[in-house]
Amino acid sequence: MLVYIAGAGAIGCNIGFHLQKYTDSEVILLDTWQAHVDAINAHGLTVTGKIEGHLPMRAMQPTEASEPADLVVVITKARDLVAMMDAIKPIITDKTELLCLLNGMGHEEILKHYVDMARINLGVTIWSAGLGGAGQLNVTGIGTIDLQNIGGNETTGQQIAQLLNQAHLHVHYDDNVRWAIWRKIVFNGIANALCTILECTVGELAHTDTIKAVAKDMVLEYIAVAKAEGVTLDYDEMVTYLKDSAESIAGHHPSMYQDLIIHNRKTEIDNINGAVVKKGEKHSISTPVNRLLTELIHTKEQLRGAR
Repeated sequence: MLVYIAGAGAIGCNIGFHLQKYTDSEVILLDTWQAHVDAINAHGLTVTGKIEGHLPMRAMQPTEASEPADLVVVITKARDLVAMMDAIKPIITDKTELLCLLNGMGHEEILKHYVDMARINLGVTIWSAGLGGAGQLNVTGIGTIDLQNIGGNETTGQQIAQLLNQAHLHVHYDDNVRWAIWRKIVFNGIANALCTILECTVGELAHTDTIKAVAKDMVLEYIAVAKAEGVTLDYDEMVTYLKDSAESIAGHHPSMYQDLIIHNRKTEIDNINGAVVKKGEKHSISTPVNRLLTELIHTKEQLRGAR
C-alpha cells in the first residue's frame, strides 16, 4: 500500500514515522519546506521525546509526487489545503482514499472537489508534537485518532483505522466523528488561542488564576453553536476533557504558538475560533470571547509581520 503524508509537519511526520516503522506500507512524506525534505532524504527522520527512534524515509515536494496513491493522509495547515490538493492531483485516482486530520472543521467542502464523498474520511487527533528543525521530530504527547468515513463507506473507514492501529497510533472508528471534531475545537480554541496570545505552555495556562472563568465562558459558546449545528456537547464532560488534556501535555506549546511565535507564520485562527464565530452568526448566536480572541490573534499576526 502506498501512503502519502500530505503535509510533513510535526503530526504528519509522526504518523508517517509510525506507518513506516510498524506496517508494510510504503510511506512518502510530502512538504514544501525544501530543507526539511532534503534532510529527511539525506539523513532520515529522527524522533525524540515521548517516542524515540530514527528511520530512513522518502520525502519530496508535493508537485514531485507521481505514483498513484492508495491513501493520502491530509494534514496541512488549513490555509494550504487547496494548494496541496491541487499539487497532488496527479496521484489521486478513482481508488484513492483521503484521511483528513486538519485542525478546524468544514474541510470536506474542499475535499469533495477532488474525490467523491465515499472516499473522504474525516479524523481528529490529539497527538502533540513539534519540529526541532529539518528532519527532527519531537513527540510531546501520546494521543489518539478518531476517524469516520463521511460518505457512508464504513468498511473502508474501518480498514484505514485498522492500518493506523497496526502503526500503534491508537485509532478509534467513530460513528459520530463530528462530535470528536467539536471536542477538539473546544480544546484548541482555548489552548491554542490563549497560549499564543499569552506566550505560554498549556500547563502554565492551566495554572493561572483566571483560566477557569475564561474557559467556562468559551465552553458555553462552543456548546451553544455546536447544538445549533446538531452536535450535543456536555459541559462537565468538556471541562474534564480540558483538564485531562492539559495535564497530559502540560509542557507543550500548541501548534498556533509554534506557527506565530516560533516560525512567524500566520495561524489557523480563522478555522478554529473564527469558524465558531461564523457558525454562530449563521444561527444568530453571540460568541464574544471567540470573536475577541480571533481579532487579537490577527492583531498579533500584523504586529509581528507574520507571513
